[in-house]
Amino acid sequence: MEELNDIEFYRRLCSSETLYSGKRGFFKDFTDTVCNSVEDSWIENVFGALNSDEERIRCIFTEGKIKHVVMGILTRVKPLFRDKDGQVSINKRLEGLKFISSNDNERALLCFSQAVLRAPDTGKNKSTKEDLNLSLALLGRAEALMALGEYEFAINDLKAIDIESPQNVREQLERKLQECHRLFEESKKSIATCESSSGIKKREWNNNYHKPVSPEVTGGLHPLLPGISKLVEIQETTEAGKHAVAAEDVQIGNVLACETPLASCLLPEYYGTHCHHCFVRLRAPVGCSVCSSVAFCGRNCRDEALKTYHKYECKILVLLIGSGMSILSMLALRMVTQVGLQGCLRLYQRINEKDSNNNNNKNLSKSQVSMSKSSKRRLRKKKLKENYSLSSSNSVSLDKEGLDNDVDDRAYDLVTLKSKRSNIDFFERTLMAIFIIKCLQEVYFLENISHDSPTEEEIAVGTVLLRNLQLLQFNAHEIFETRVSNEHRFRGSKTVYLGVAIYPGVARFNHDCYPAVTRYFSGRDIIIRATRTLTKGQVIAENYGPIFTKRNLKERQRSLEGRYWFKCTCDACKEDWPKFEVLINCTPRIRCTTENCEGLLPQASQLDNLVKCTRCRKKINLKSRIMSLSRCEENYTQGLTSMEQENSAEAIDKIAEALEEFHKIASPPHRETHLAEIALAACMADSGNRWRPTFA
Repeated sequence: MEELNDIEFYRRLCSSETLYSGKRGFFKDFTDTVCNSVEDSWIENVFGALNSDEERIRCIFTEGKIKHVVMGILTRVKPLFRDKDGQVSINKRLEGLKFISSNDNERALLCFSQAVLRAPDTGKNKSTKEDLNLSLALLGRAEALMALGEYEFAINDLKAIDIESPQNVREQLERKLQECHRLFEESKKSIATCESSSGIKKREWNNNYHKPVSPEVTGGLHPLLPGISKLVEIQETTEAGKHAVAAEDVQIGNVLACETPLASCLLPEYYGTHCHHCFVRLRAPVGCSVCSSVAFCGRNCRDEALKTYHKYECKILVLLIGSGMSILSMLALRMVTQVGLQGCLRLYQRINEKDSNNNNNKNLSKSQVSMSKSSKRRLRKKKLKENYSLSSSNSVSLDKEGLDNDVDDRAYDLVTLKSKRSNIDFFERTLMAIFIIKCLQEVYFLENISHDSPTEEEIAVGTVLLRNLQLLQFNAHEIFETRVSNEHRFRGSKTVYLGVAIYPGVARFNHDCYPAVTRYFSGRDIIIRATRTLTKGQVIAENYGPIFTKRNLKERQRSLEGRYWFKCTCDACKEDWPKFEVLINCTPRIRCTTENCEGLLPQASQLDNLVKCTRCRKKINLKSRIMSLSRCEENYTQGLTSMEQENSAEAIDKIAEALEEFHKIASPPHRETHLAEIALAACMADSGNRWRPTFA
């Protein structure tokens, strides 16, 4: 009983942290105030009796016992953002000029970039000299970039300068632009000559930033699952729900997914270092025309953001951060703002249709208890195919004017575990949805606003937000970047989380404490690659956090039950595999050599000794397999040597070859094999988001 209470407490704590911070911001105080204004019995018996998200939203807006408390507090919500500042821009530009004169071009670049981001947009202060701030800041930054040999960035800055600038600025601009184009062409020829003679590709800017490239999926794209390989199919069972399995045999290194997120959010601490839209490292950032809170890698990302979500979030971003809301709550908002009001209303309609269909299917299932297993299996496959056909036809498309004809509703098929939610959990998530609605009112996202009773728009948007706040808790992924040390690309590197995103396809990959795949990121795209071979029909599982080699069974079970609300039954959990420090004394089990026998045999004390299989009852000589195991370990060592030499491609080949052989002849756990798999995953991630910090 004590252990059960501990799990429930941990689950409650984890659930709250996916919604808001208990240590910073005002949202926790807001929820505490509201909860204290009503009795626990009201939350349990009145609010707890509500059956749908729409009813919960409507209740907070209309129930007299709580309405006035909530709305009274939320009347204080006002836009709050970091505005432009012409004087700060001037100061940073002058500081940049000093660094240019002393040939400290990196620091000059940083100062000019700050001047660019804080400068008021050209044309907004025509009566003052501040109107030239942006043009002069861009001109100074172009000079720093040219000094650093980064001519393409410099050309972009020079082209962005306002053509209505004074004559002397325009003349200087034209000279710089001509010089920059000349130097850029010369540098391209020089690089081409160097690469052809040495065979070595020139590194990205500053020799520290690796620009990731998203790979193509193996076997071609799945016709109904955007960004997912044809090697993957989705099955549904009572125990595991909808989950990914191998549609064909999968080989080590196969790219099973390269999926663009449905929505993503950058963590606030990286607003100054990464593009707010695509998450790539910033070098010559451009800013929003209104606020100074965020930065973009270029004008394409900025324009896309301003056309969709940022035009609403811009003036409330500081408020949202100050509230203490979690990054998942911000992502729930992003899923709404990026589709706009009309898109959100269509999502609301789709959610109602899906819920209605699901309820009909449940009622139908009750009448099909007597059906045979094969009939039930065929029916599940039929419904699954119909669901994916519907989701495919509902994907986003654009008309000639670039407006959304439709919205992508695939996320609303993902689990929310609403049947396991407590009444207080629903209550707090509903309050968060109401708070976000109030913020959206302040930035004119809603067309109709009523101060007396809720409009149907408010109810619809609130319902979508509340659904988002539930599904993201279990289905979102953290996007990360690999930070590389100055000494070595692999040794001493660490993973840094940049933000979160929702990937409707990859969200179908279930958990295993011994995963079959690894994941890494190219910008915001999630890449899933196989780290061991799978046969057709086997589950394709990734890992949600705890790996069996690092955390024991009790710790893993507590973490998974608290964070994701399920008890893991993977092989590592059922057999209670040991952690690394114990594995050093363990030998792997050898697979029986008898055809179609799945028996696992302990290694004999002598190579020529026979071992009796408990499955097929035959006596087996394991000499050849034990010798093959030794060769696998030798290949692991060679692969790790290549990794130590920073040759990731060669390391992948060597380790993959050995791993493929190992799984044919033996079964985990095996210390050397798991070390090799970890090394393989690190080598694969090397082609994703990677950055080497510059130390002064």
